Amino acid sequence: MESRAHALVALIFLAVLGVGVAVVGLWMHHGARPGVAFDVISPYSVAGLTLQAPVRFKGVRVGDVTAIGLDPANPRMIRVRIKVDKATPITRATFAELAPQGVTGLSYLSLTDHGTDFAPLPRVSGRLAEIPMHPSFFEVLSRNGESLVNRSNELANRLNALLTEENRTRFAQTLTHVDQATDQLVQMETALLPTLKALPAMVAATRSTMEASHLLMTHLDALTVAAQAPLADTAAAAKSLRGLSVAGERAMNTLNYVTLPQVHRLTQSLMTSSAALAALSHSLQRSPQSLLYGDRGPPPGPGESGFSAGGN
Repeated sequence: MESRAHALVALIFLAVLGVGVAVVGLWMHHGARPGVAFDVISPYSVAGLTLQAPVRFKGVRVGDVTAIGLDPANPRMIRVRIKVDKATPITRATFAELAPQGVTGLSYLSLTDHGTDFAPLPRVSGRLAEIPMHPSFFEVLSRNGESLVNRSNELANRLNALLTEENRTRFAQTLTHVDQATDQLVQMETALLPTLKALPAMVAATRSTMEASHLLMTHLDALTVAAQAPLADTAAAAKSLRGLSVAGERAMNTLNYVTLPQVHRLTQSLMTSSAALAALSHSLQRSPQSLLYGDRGPPPGPGESGFSAGGN
């Protein structure tokens, strides 16, 4: 009887366990949120990425990783299948990156975009749309690590070549010269200290000089204003003198070009009249009767009427 009871309990337990598993499976199946599947094609390592790893779009969880495997078309590539919410804005500019989950060594898939192309990701009939994978920070760091190491070695070699015994001696001499120059600067500062102390007095003297200059300029302005009236009278007198000079110049021009030629012509006329009067006087002195009978003219010559050989 006891063995039968144990068997019955085991059967009941198995039945309850099976019903519970079925209920949980149905709940998980019906409770799974709907989404859209995409394939992320990666030429880089996906170490740390596991199934059911979260998929985040700009830090917000939007889905999970559902499958990871080699790409059948190109085994050098890795195909990661993800399922994200329908509202996730997957565009042509969207790309994926691996990001670490704290210090666990696991990674999640981060989706982001450049914001340069807002067209939706194209889909090919019978295939899922593909999202490119960009290298993560650690991938870039590991790829550049060798270059960094080589550059570090080159830098170390140059430092070794720079820090030779001769160069170290020169560096020591340079430091000595710098120390000497510092001492000289201190001495110069000590020598300039009295001058610096005298600067306030010099500034005060300069200020008083500037104030005196300002007062002088004020007096000069007043003198200029006071001299404007005499200068105006002088200008009027100069203008009157200029008018008088112009009138005198006009009178001289009239005397030279009008009066003197007329006087010259009058003098010539008087001289001509005087010559005529002198001739008339001489004629009257020689033959006074000509004043009554007129001038008889010259005596007749030979062959002319009234010619006389005796001259009568």
